[in-house]
Amino acid sequence: MYVLNFKEREASEVPLEGATKTTMRWLIGRRTGAKTYAMRYFEMQPGGKIPIHSHIEEHEIFVLNGEAKVLGECEVDVARKDDVVFIPADHPHGYDNTEGREVFSFICVIPLLGEG
Repeated sequence: MYVLNFKEREASEVPLEGATKTTMRWLIGRRTGAKTYAMRYFEMQPGGKIPIHSHIEEHEIFVLNGEAKVLGECEVDVARKDDVVFIPADHPHGYDNTEGREVFSFICVIPLLGEG
C-alpha cells in the first residue's frame, strides 16, 4: 500500500498520433503494483486534442476540470467538470479542447489486460 501526490508521477505527452497539448500520468499501474486496474491522469491544454481512436479495453472517466467536445458516437457533445464518461471496448472516441479556454483534466481507469 502507498500514498503519494499525483505530481510525483512523471507526466509525458500522450503517445497517440495527432494528439496535441495533452499529457498523461500513470498514477497506478503494473509498474506500481496494480494487478487488475490502472488509473491515469490526463491534462489537455486549451488548443489540445486527442483524435478519434479505440482500444480493446473499456474506459471509465471522471472529469476533474474544464470541458471538451466528445468525439465519436456519444449521447452528449461535451464532457464537463464532474461528468463521468463510459467508453465501451473497441468504441471509437476522442476529445477536442481546441476552442477551450481552460485545462480539461480527467482521471481514466482501465482494466489491465493480458499477461504483461
